[in-house]
Amino acid sequence: MKIKYIILFISLFLFSSSRGAETIFLYKGTFNRKIEIEELHKFKDTNKPSKKLKNLIKVTNQEEEKLLKVLSYSIDVPIVASSRLMNSKIGEVFLGRLSKIIHPNKILSDKISIKAIRSGIILSSYNNNQKINLLTFFKAYPNKNIAINLNALSKTLEKVESLKELIDFYSNSPFKKLKDGSSSI
Repeated sequence: MKIKYIILFISLFLFSSSRGAETIFLYKGTFNRKIEIEELHKFKDTNKPSKKLKNLIKVTNQEEEKLLKVLSYSIDVPIVASSRLMNSKIGEVFLGRLSKIIHPNKILSDKISIKAIRSGIILSSYNNNQKINLLTFFKAYPNKNIAINLNALSKTLEKVESLKELIDFYSNSPFKKLKDGSSSI
């Protein structure tokens, strides 16, 4: 009897294929839609959205060019440095906030979301010569279905934009001399 369980256990690990995300569920209040990640790949490769993606772009008030730019944008993510950063206190706070935006669909556990995001970033970086883009992240994300909270995303983007405006204001302000310490006051 025990041998059957051992064989079953071993076969699950040896023959199970680990897959990344396949579907993205977008939530905004009562609005929810889903899109297959494969459709995003085709859009990136052909620059032509599917009918479903075209409708989703229209409903979410986006632009095709901006979405294409977001899907194509790639950044360098050194594995060792990013792993250290994500496991630091600052990294934990960042991942905690990010887990409010993106998480496994219908699973609202911060701990699980943080581990999934961390895993997606590290695996994506490892599989793509220490570079990552949105689609490679989705491919490496360790859950079949990803949920994206559009309300939380827009709030975060607003905060980032207002922070950027504040930094620009102080960088370009007439008080620059005061900031630099070159004022005679």
